[in-house]
This record gives sequence, structure tokens and C-alpha cells, in this order.
Amino acid sequence: MLLGKILMAFASEWERFENRVVQLINESIPGLAYELIPEWETDLGLPDACSKLAITLEERSAIAHAKYTGKYSGQSKSFYIGYAASLGFMITVTDSPGGTPFRVDKNRVDRTPTGGIDGARLGSVGVLHKWLVTVLSSSSVDVRYLQCRFEQLKPAHTEIIWSI
Repeated sequence: MLLGKILMAFASEWERFENRVVQLINESIPGLAYELIPEWETDLGLPDACSKLAITLEERSAIAHAKYTGKYSGQSKSFYIGYAASLGFMITVTDSPGGTPFRVDKNRVDRTPTGGIDGARLGSVGVLHKWLVTVLSSSSVDVRYLQCRFEQLKPAHTEIIWSI
């Protein structure tokens, strides 16, 4: 009987310890963090020019997570669609006529678009890639926030045309 009481006394402390370990793991992810939101915001440079004045911890956590994933993820159409969804927007991204994607194996600074001559060409023609982004629906978040984030994340050779 005495052994059971001793084990029960330790069991509640081990349970509390295990719960704190799980909370600590969640705090290492910006989208799940609550206690470490100020530290995540400092690390990510928030609030920045795009961030609205977030009031709730959930909004601040979502903004930190969006900036963190945008910083370390790819730059494809599917990335932008998923990124917008994480911010509460449903969008489509299509190639707009007139733009061609920049390709490292074909587009070079030292050659003309048709193959041209070797050597540095200061007057090289740049390639512009255009995307048409259509906002289908949005949560309570302002569309200007999404536009600002996309302008921060997009590659330099990409122009975004908005349809709201």
C-alpha cells in the first residue's frame, strides 16, 4: 500500500514533466508556439513592413509561421498556393502571356537568347516571367498583406499581376 502511494506521488510529477516536454517541442515550430512567440518574432524580424498589427496570439503565430516557411521553402507555383492557404487565402497561379520562365541551363548573361557569342555581354536581354494570381476567397486577412508578402518572396525575374 505504501509503495503504491509513493509511485502515485512520482507519477503525477512525471506526467507534468512529459507534458512540458511536448509543449517545448511544439514551441520549436512557429505555427504552434505560444510562449516563445516574442522570440520567434525577434528572430524573423517581425513585425515588418507587411505585418499588420496582430492582436491575438493565434494571428501572431500564423504570421511567424508564414514568414518562417516562406524563408526556407521553394519558389514554385504550388509553393505560393500553399503559402497563401496558410495565410487564409484561396488563390490560383497561372502563367501570363508574354513571360517565359528563367532557366539556368538556357538563359545566360554571356550569350544572346539565340546562342550568340561567348564573352561578357553588358547589353544582354533579361527574361521576365509573369504570373497571374487570382484571389478566389480570403479569410478576414487583408489582401494587401498577401500582396506584400508575395512581393517580398518572389524571385527578381518574376512579375505578379493581381486579379482580386
